[in-house]
Amino acid sequence: MRSDTIGRPMRYISPLPILIAAAAFSAEEAQTKRWSAHIELSYVNTSGNTNTQTLSEKLEIKWEGEANRFFLKNSALYATQEDKETANRIDVSGRWERLITERFFGFLTTGYERDKFSGYTYKWNGGPGVGYDLLKTERHELKTLLSVLYYYNRIEDDGIDNYTTFKAEVYYRWSILENLKLKEDINYIANLSDTKTYFVNSDASLEVKVNEHISLGVGYKVAYQNKPPSPDVKRTDTTFSTSLIVDF
Repeated sequence: MRSDTIGRPMRYISPLPILIAAAAFSAEEAQTKRWSAHIELSYVNTSGNTNTQTLSEKLEIKWEGEANRFFLKNSALYATQEDKETANRIDVSGRWERLITERFFGFLTTGYERDKFSGYTYKWNGGPGVGYDLLKTERHELKTLLSVLYYYNRIEDDGIDNYTTFKAEVYYRWSILENLKLKEDINYIANLSDTKTYFVNSDASLEVKVNEHISLGVGYKVAYQNKPPSPDVKRTDTTFSTSLIVDF
């Protein structure tokens, strides 16, 4: 990314409101909040007839209080084949939720994406939304979110593309056994001014616990864009991974 583009999106999208809101917890709530961290690491290296190298990571941090919840997510993928770069992707997102009732909440969210092979140099997004905890038991968690987001995108060699979107998300967690968990995150993003521009993303994984903090996992991620910015860019990207997982 060229240095002359750095910082421009910040005039439009800023994580500052989320950080201020997250820091505004009362002293009493700050003593009762709970936090957890989830880290996934995967590395593959082959040599001989084929020389490949793949490195991926995923980080999720959750911070919960009586009325406020804060989520920070990050993932990255880098791969080469015969010393030629084949994947270079990173994304970071943050979300602050404020409970209105026991299950209904409002939220603010912001995110940054960079995928060298998607046709976009980078994407910034942010905006408000509402959500509902449809199911929350020991074995099942089901959450839905609806939001209106502003996107500020830098298209490779073709200037800026910015628009307002509608985003629908579903998060599902199923503890199949004491040491076996299924996760599925899926979202749909549509450009409100051009409905032919939409995105569908799915991230499914299965985790097997080894002990209290260590797990092994397999994941399958699908990223679909109906109207790529360039005819040379494929509509669908898929990623299959096996990971070492650390929870604390």
